[in-house]
Amino acid sequence: MNADHAQLLTLLTWMSPAFPTGSFAYSHGLEQAIADGRIGDGEGLVQWIADLLARGSGWTDALLFARCWHEDTSGLNTTALALCSSAERHLETTQLGRSFQAAAAVWTGDAAAGDAMAYPVAAGTACKTLGIDPEPALVAFLQGFCTALVSVAVRLVPLGQTQGLWVLRQLSPVISATALRACAADLSGLGGVCLAADIAAMQHETLEPRIFRT
Repeated sequence: MNADHAQLLTLLTWMSPAFPTGSFAYSHGLEQAIADGRIGDGEGLVQWIADLLARGSGWTDALLFARCWHEDTSGLNTTALALCSSAERHLETTQLGRSFQAAAAVWTGDAAAGDAMAYPVAAGTACKTLGIDPEPALVAFLQGFCTALVSVAVRLVPLGQTQGLWVLRQLSPVISATALRACAADLSGLGGVCLAADIAAMQHETLEPRIFRT
């Protein structure tokens, strides 16, 4: 098989909503934001996710993912876990990370270790192990991040399927720009200012009723 095709097929599988990480169970605080009335249409959702990618948890995860090709994994993971802004964010990234490691072991042969690993570090490390180039890997990773959040809004706002696809199309240039910026950055670029999203993730712990774990 062509090496480029093999990498592409792996990325399409790993970052697909069908890959068994359990991402469908987590809203990243978006359920709280919708319940509060902060997001009620496609335009609002585009802005919310775009902000996460440009200056929030999406950017942090993108940079941590990209640095897996250059940094010690253990140190990156410690940083990733320390940057979790709430207990639910910590739960989300470690559960996704563990599930990803277990599923990706079919390719890498590396089962999930005993210590918790943040999802972007687990995914980035696996991509590096298979020799996948960081830029397309990060584009696929961020697309998966956005697809999961759009799926939450499709169910809860609710947005129609067509509107959800429109949101993803609007986010395409943001995904590309974020991936390029993260691949060119170092750890000094870590940091986020999406306080409303972080607070929503904190408040979600006591939201009743709720569908998602975070």
